Amino acid sequence: MKPRLVRCYRGFASLPGRFNIEVFYAMPGFGYASKLFTCIECGELFVIDFENPNFAGKTAEQIAANAQCPKCGKRLEESIRAYPESFRADDGRVGHFEPDRIIPPDSESIVKEFLEIGV
Repeated sequence: MKPRLVRCYRGFASLPGRFNIEVFYAMPGFGYASKLFTCIECGELFVIDFENPNFAGKTAEQIAANAQCPKCGKRLEESIRAYPESFRADDGRVGHFEPDRIIPPDSESIVKEFLEIGV
């Protein structure tokens, strides 16, 4: 895995008793089809570029089949989940966030670095 910069947006999720949990999400339209994922065991974040011709027709679990989470050591094919649809909060609870379908203006986007799976 190597680091990759991804243009994304910031959102705020909540869990019972917890508010304003910062999450990030990528949206189509920046010229690539990158999607964010998390290791549900520890919360580490990853990116997969589904435009990679080697990934045609493959699921995230298949792409991550030979990878381990560098943070917790769990096999990613078992622990990978779409992010931020599922996320692990710092208190260990698993939450869910659904990004708005309306794409915010480009001026509200940020660039973050994530580990890329499959390269």
